[in-house]
Amino acid sequence: MSDISPSIWNQDNNGEWKLYFNTDSDISSPSQKNKEEQKIKKSLNTSDKNLVLGTLVMTPEGIGRLIKSADGIAHIRFNQEIKEHQFKINEISSTFNCYISFINNGNIDIIRLKLKVSGNVENIFEELIKLKKINPLSNNYSLIYNSSLLKNESTFEQLKLKNNTKILILEITELENKICRFPAVNKYWYSYRQDGICFSPSENIKLLGIGLYCPHDNVAVMNGVVKIIEGQSFYGKVIQEENAEIPVSTNQLNPSTKIKFSKSITCKKNMDYSIIFCSNIETNTFSGFKGKAIVEGDKGIIFTFKKLLGNKGGSSIEVGNFPEIYYCLK
Repeated sequence: MSDISPSIWNQDNNGEWKLYFNTDSDISSPSQKNKEEQKIKKSLNTSDKNLVLGTLVMTPEGIGRLIKSADGIAHIRFNQEIKEHQFKINEISSTFNCYISFINNGNIDIIRLKLKVSGNVENIFEELIKLKKINPLSNNYSLIYNSSLLKNESTFEQLKLKNNTKILILEITELENKICRFPAVNKYWYSYRQDGICFSPSENIKLLGIGLYCPHDNVAVMNGVVKIIEGQSFYGKVIQEENAEIPVSTNQLNPSTKIKFSKSITCKKNMDYSIIFCSNIETNTFSGFKGKAIVEGDKGIIFTFKKLLGNKGGSSIEVGNFPEIYYCLK
């Protein structure tokens, strides 16, 4: 009597159970098949376990939206097209590589970033700040792609970026301009603990700093805080604050000091902004007089000055503090 070959019950392709002999053949149980399938799935796109239908993904052809996934094939639709494109699951990803060429002081630094496909240009700046490649307090950096300046709010999908995209970043030196409020200087002025003035520019500008008059009494130094506020009211929204240190000056030819802001402030055309200085002391300082409501600065920018509503100090359009405003064109 011949030996009976080893046998195993298994399902065929139609789902019917049958008894199979010769277990040396390539027959596996459903549990074995499930394990193998799971093993294959794990080997595909292990970095993108959270891919869900409807999300943006990076493909060999660029950024598209995942419509469906079946049998290891991803169905992608680009830019709201009706036509679907097919790629292997392991060819798509929720992230992509981006190479940033940073030109600074004649040196070129190549930085590789791993970015989310669903992000925007602002995310590039955020990653560069994390890597300490750019100054978080400066907004003098510009990104250029395909010879075009990128806007922070532009999405990667709108820009039609692809994997291993190369983008150029430049640090731009701002050309500083100035406006002088007063044509004449007076040595007789008593400073206030809080003082301010309102202005409105005729074009969009970046506010870089201001001038403040120096004390001339026996004071070591005058400290305080400069606040930039939206609107004409003393109690408006504070946009930015800067610490200020005002040295003593006995020279009427050099009566003011420049307070440079750590970060430039965007001021929109024909909108009101107020400058407030809060001092730690009251003392005798220089002051300006013969001021006018409308003054033309460098590059033809017109500044309209107004009295700050709720001001507790003595500065006005005609007299007082805040002799200079430093700015550049937006």
